[in-house]
Amino acid sequence: METPVGRFARSAPERILIVYEHGRAGAAAIEFARELVERDDASVTVVGIAPRAPSGPRCGNSAVEYNEAVADSVARDLDEAKHRLGQAAARAAFVLLVEGADQTLEQLARSGGFDLVLLPAHRRPFRKPGHPAAAELSGVAGAEIRIVEPASRGQRRRAPRPGAAAG
Repeated sequence: METPVGRFARSAPERILIVYEHGRAGAAAIEFARELVERDDASVTVVGIAPRAPSGPRCGNSAVEYNEAVADSVARDLDEAKHRLGQAAARAAFVLLVEGADQTLEQLARSGGFDLVLLPAHRRPFRKPGHPAAAELSGVAGAEIRIVEPASRGQRRRAPRPGAAAG
């Protein structure tokens, strides 16, 4: 299920940004984007975000190798997203953002002229599913932010639920 955050999109999105994360919610976001590409001929940018541990002078090992392994894992996730997009991958760009080394997700969203941003839902105890980036992205002019929840096992994804809160 897709949950809009903030504004509602125009009839058909032309440029879609997807934050891909390994798991059911990430797969649901990719599936939804694939449907939009096939139906509306939209272009897609799929981004994977690699968190980065600080490295520097201290006791213990450097975080350089750890950070490289995390970035490699996220790159493999992007390959999985490409596979899930199928033929729609021909109209997609794939971007690996490394936290603290590259531009931020918000900067990418602002500079890319996206009119729809899809975020995989994160389950949160006693609250509606959300995503940590939803609040910061809600200020991106012209972009509708949607939280995409995976369908319950054995069910098909439902239409977007209006009026969800960010965060």
